[in-house]
Amino acid sequence: MHSKLTTLAFKRADFGLFRDVQGRVPWDKALEGRGAQESWLIFKDHLLQRKSGENTRRPAWMNKELPDKVKHKKEAYRGWN
Repeated sequence: MHSKLTTLAFKRADFGLFRDVQGRVPWDKALEGRGAQESWLIFKDHLLQRKSGENTRRPAWMNKELPDKVKHKKEAYRGWN
């Protein structure tokens, strides 16, 4: 059985850009008066909305080389397996 759950690989991400993007949001006001679960959902939605283009699935701060390397790694594993 294969899971269709996708995860982001953060190993080669551009965390400087990530800090810049997240630093522009006034989090005190955005999360004021909200519980932990609701705050997490707001943060997660904001994080995943920052795409590098209209038709892409990766956030803007994720390295451009990473999807190709992950694809190559998966293909190599499937060949080995």
